[in-house]
Amino acid sequence: MKKNYSTLNCKNVFIMRLYILIAFIILLFFLILYRVFQIQIVKNDFYKALAQNQHEFFSNTMPRRGEIFIKDLYSEKLYPLAVNKELSTLYAIPKVIEDKKNVSDRLSTILELDADEVYKKIDKKDDPYEVIKKKISDELVEMIKKEEIEGIDFIPEITRYYPGNELASNVIGFLGYGEEKPKGQYGIEGFYNEKLEGKMGFMEMEKDASGKLISFGLKSSQYPKDGTSIVLTIDQTIQYVAEKKIKNAVELFGAVKGDIIIMNPKTGEIIAMAQYQNYNPNEYFTEKDMSVFLNSGIHNLYEPGSIQKPLTMAIGIDTGKIGPSTTYIDEGFVKIDNWTIRNSDGKVNGKQSMKEVLEKSLNTGTIFVAQQVEKSDYYKYLSNFGLDQLTGIEISGEARGNLSNLKGKKDINYATASYGQGISVTPLAIINAISALANDGKLMKPHIVSEFINPDGTREKVEPTELRQVVSPRTANIVSAMMISVIENGHAKLAKVAGYNFAGKTGTAQIPKKDGRGYEEEKTIHTFVGFGPMPSPKFSILVKLDEPKNAPFAADTTAIVFRELTEELVNYYNIPPTRDKD
Repeated sequence: MKKNYSTLNCKNVFIMRLYILIAFIILLFFLILYRVFQIQIVKNDFYKALAQNQHEFFSNTMPRRGEIFIKDLYSEKLYPLAVNKELSTLYAIPKVIEDKKNVSDRLSTILELDADEVYKKIDKKDDPYEVIKKKISDELVEMIKKEEIEGIDFIPEITRYYPGNELASNVIGFLGYGEEKPKGQYGIEGFYNEKLEGKMGFMEMEKDASGKLISFGLKSSQYPKDGTSIVLTIDQTIQYVAEKKIKNAVELFGAVKGDIIIMNPKTGEIIAMAQYQNYNPNEYFTEKDMSVFLNSGIHNLYEPGSIQKPLTMAIGIDTGKIGPSTTYIDEGFVKIDNWTIRNSDGKVNGKQSMKEVLEKSLNTGTIFVAQQVEKSDYYKYLSNFGLDQLTGIEISGEARGNLSNLKGKKDINYATASYGQGISVTPLAIINAISALANDGKLMKPHIVSEFINPDGTREKVEPTELRQVVSPRTANIVSAMMISVIENGHAKLAKVAGYNFAGKTGTAQIPKKDGRGYEEEKTIHTFVGFGPMPSPKFSILVKLDEPKNAPFAADTTAIVFRELTEELVNYYNIPPTRDKD
């Protein structure tokens, strides 16, 4: 029988096509299975979020940031330093603006901007949105609205506003931009950012098929928790006076910069903290030198010079090694190893008491005191005075002092440390140490926050914190009396305030070279520290000038600023004279 090859061929083709179809169906099945696996397992979160976005609405709700206040002595009223203010952002829609030159001229006149810069922003074809200026006041908004310019509109924004402009800017810092949200930078804004910003809330609602919110479709929500407001210990009037005084002093004496710190030695409260230069936190973004944001009173380390001498004297007295009437022979110099250390005035004074050592600020005298004290004791006392520790002040950026030169126990290092060279401190650390002498030997924790005001209106007062008893009340009183004599009979006569007794000490310190090899020839730092009125001090003060050019010694510069400040303070506090004016 003859085979029908045509029939066989058709059958084979059919079977092959069937196999191909089955293979295609199997492949399609696995592709679908793979896709389901991707959607359900691998990218489950992505597609879930996508679906939720089509049917749900989620929004973070921002809390109101806590505000920062100061007050003054005679009023319970709080004065704002940092507040939340509703301003506006002006933006343009360039593609709908026809006469761009005319619009840029009109806007630049009202906003006091460069017309060419405004023109560059709005001369962009098909651009739907271009910010012209942020933080515009209501007055300017109204002026621009009256112009009826097509393609110009506003977006309201809650922004941080600093009513005092430069006042206490080195203390408060500013609200800058973080990675995801505004963030406090420097000062109080940075230190207490989390407390000030509060906690974010949220609202989750459902949408209908057209994407509109369903009024009864609220799924869950959490109200934001507003931030805590802060009241500072700073007195508005005294802060203003201190800033004015340090600015005038820097300019008068040709200094590079300067600091004033005023504090209550009994409580550690900072009454004023001023520096030159300041900045305007409303316009922080215009500053090119970021160092201006740092608080030099807590950030900049320096060798304090002779204002260290009262501490050295206190250590000698407290250890029982010397007393105010102890004497030594001043030959005008001291030789230690290969070094020769001389008095700053180059004089030979002969037999001198410890009281005269402070009055004349004799380097040889404080070296004598340090040599009577065990090195380990001397180091321990300086550390207990807080010179190598953070004070814990509530401002970002505090630096720690350095006493590392004393760890090697070299004679020369202890000799120079006795008069404030070879060690470094911050202005706040040294005035806090001096304040312990005004407070019966008790070291207080400096603080610049008076109280917190919670969102519900309740208040939490910050209580003074005693850190430790550094020297005995007897020692503190003896050294205080010696420091009064410095102003009455010694180098600091220009610090004398008629009708009052103040304790004080000058310091003219050399500046180490940047390479660490010796000191600058003609550059110095002038400091005056003091407290009073005695016998019950109300405030202690540090005045510091960096590299003054118009006078050689602190007795001729910072001592004068101290007197001017204390005269203002006794009048402001209405403190009656404690002695006859002479």
